[in-house]
Amino acid sequence: MTKQVTEQIHQRLENKLAELSGNGTLRNGLVTEWSSDPMDQVQSRQDLDLTVHVIDSTWKTRKAIETAMALLETGEYGICLHCGEDINPKRIEAIPWTTLCVSCQEEHDLAESGSRFDKAA
Repeated sequence: MTKQVTEQIHQRLENKLAELSGNGTLRNGLVTEWSSDPMDQVQSRQDLDLTVHVIDSTWKTRKAIETAMALLETGEYGICLHCGEDINPKRIEAIPWTTLCVSCQEEHDLAESGSRFDKAA
């Protein structure tokens, strides 16, 4: 990977981090007021669940970006952390903070969704 490409990727990652930093106001959505109306309670719960999901997703993306930036510095960027194969350049273009190839990401997603269903049962 050329120095210019590395710098471009680093800039894209930093831009995404800056974009995610603007989501700090989401925590204000965690404060809810109690209501005696059951419909208001349902709506408040849905709003709370959505806010928590967005905060969790933002945190995971920030961690992935930080990992990608560290890999960029060590020259290991673009290599799947699970299988060690090169990650498809189109995937890197679409999601520059990815650390898994498509196959390993699918396995990871299946395992994660399976563990969520186990917890819910």
